[in-house]
Amino acid sequence: MVTAASFRKGILVMLAMLLPSGADALAPAPTGNGALFETLERFHGHACAGSLIGARLGLAAKTALKAAGGEGKLKAKCFANNCSIDGVQVAAGTTSGNKAIEVVDDKETRLLLSADKNGRQVEARLTRVAEEKGKKFRELRGKGNALPVGSPERQQVDRAADDILGWFRNAPDVAVVQVRVVK
Repeated sequence: MVTAASFRKGILVMLAMLLPSGADALAPAPTGNGALFETLERFHGHACAGSLIGARLGLAAKTALKAAGGEGKLKAKCFANNCSIDGVQVAAGTTSGNKAIEVVDDKETRLLLSADKNGRQVEARLTRVAEEKGKKFRELRGKGNALPVGSPERQQVDRAADDILGWFRNAPDVAVVQVRVVK
């Protein structure tokens, strides 16, 4: 005979087996952009926070521009000459080859995305949390590169950097990017 207590215990055991535990329980849920991020890594040559930042800016801006009624070919204007440019190109489809990206090196991680048919435009910027995570990633990579390959210290630093990459891949848009309609 199944009692209410044994039934609840069985449900709890099943849930414990199905739900993530430990650090995984607190990790952001996947965004569903895994294939795009794999393409970006191949295009860019390595995984880094900068290229992922550009991809997140590009994806969020493209979504917001479409929601705002943007029509026609997309044009991007990036305000930092760094790895984020590759992320924008891959995510928004605004490549240098099709003359759809302009870079103004103001050292500001910001993207203006415009639709050429009707002039709609959005601006995407990082949240403060994302800015801090990007800064921490750069610090960790510098520290890690100074340590001997394979050393326990290097492995620890690499894991911390990889955790930040995971956050940039999987955090909800609202945690990473702020977007506003300009026109």
